[in-house]
Amino acid sequence: MPVGKRKVIREIVSILLTVVVIFTIVFVLNLAVFAISVVNQISMGNTLIEGDIVYYNRFANKPNEFNRGDIVLFLAGGKERHGVWDAINIKFTDLWDSLTRKKEKTNVRYVKRIIGLPGDIIDIDDDGNVSVNGEIENKAYVLGKTFKDEIEFPLKVPTDQFFVMGDNREFSKDSRHFGCVSIHSFEGKASFILWPPSKVKQIK
Repeated sequence: MPVGKRKVIREIVSILLTVVVIFTIVFVLNLAVFAISVVNQISMGNTLIEGDIVYYNRFANKPNEFNRGDIVLFLAGGKERHGVWDAINIKFTDLWDSLTRKKEKTNVRYVKRIIGLPGDIIDIDDDGNVSVNGEIENKAYVLGKTFKDEIEFPLKVPTDQFFVMGDNREFSKDSRHFGCVSIHSFEGKASFILWPPSKVKQIK
């Protein structure tokens, strides 16, 4: 084989190996360290609006690492992750859906705010007042009136589960509809708004 041809082949192999290594590093980091998601819902307005890109910390994965007021990304429909293989399967499914441009995504995700922790008593009265352990919620981020919807109240949040709601209460499908969310459905806790530049900030 001519020297020039061998050199071209080595360069191609080197480029392919570099791409594989970079892909593997990003894949592992995205699997275990962080998640980045584009907001495409109105349920978190005015805190997060459509088009915002948010960084989520995956290191938070135990019930005691979450607090009331935290914004979380989680798998919808009661889907859960138990261990590394579930996480890998979900990630490859996401990748396949993207490559095939599948309209109905296999893994649907929601972004909501934690209102109730495990063991909390949540109540919503007919006037739309939300109470957590008997104390009425009064938060600046709440937009619109809070309706009871489909879940019966008062409600005690089960072990390893959380009661979540969107900030835009009148346009949010949340724990008032589908009940509490398991810690095993969580994919991360919101840490930063990465985009647009005018909104880049830490989420507290």
